[in-house]
Amino acid sequence: HTLSTMLYAVLRPGDTLLAVTGKPYDTLEEVIGIAGEDGNGSLKDFGVSYDQIDLNNGEPDYEKIESALKSKNIRAVMIQRSKGYDWRPTYSAEKIGEIVSFVKNISPQTLCLVDNCYGEFADVKEPTDFGADLMAGSLIKNPGGGIAPTGGYIAGREDLIELCSYRMT
Repeated sequence: HTLSTMLYAVLRPGDTLLAVTGKPYDTLEEVIGIAGEDGNGSLKDFGVSYDQIDLNNGEPDYEKIESALKSKNIRAVMIQRSKGYDWRPTYSAEKIGEIVSFVKNISPQTLCLVDNCYGEFADVKEPTDFGADLMAGSLIKNPGGGIAPTGGYIAGREDLIELCSYRMT
């Protein structure tokens, strides 16, 4: 699961993960610890806090994002590129770049992590081209079956990729 590898690689006890595009895919709920039983090895079990900011008419709520970044010690923000089950457009890499730029202007040390699942087919450029620190995606499902023999990928900053490699192996 590339998304969980990415999250466990860069988050540590005492860190806070802030989802800025609403609730992430249900496959991440037990990884984060917002569903499932305590003690199963979620990020919450390892002392990582979670908060989320719901979208405002399909758009990031920049006022609430700014407030959270200024009032809490946010280690990383999570941006979901695909609309998933929501009624909103899939975000372009450029749109994600706007979110990243907004976050970095307020809190330069905050990592910007992108759930890029299904975004690979939505644009010519990728979120890392616009400043995202890391992105992960799954190519195990249609239409990506066979593109990535291991099922997924993580791309981004070299130092963070190295952390992901340690987590994975």
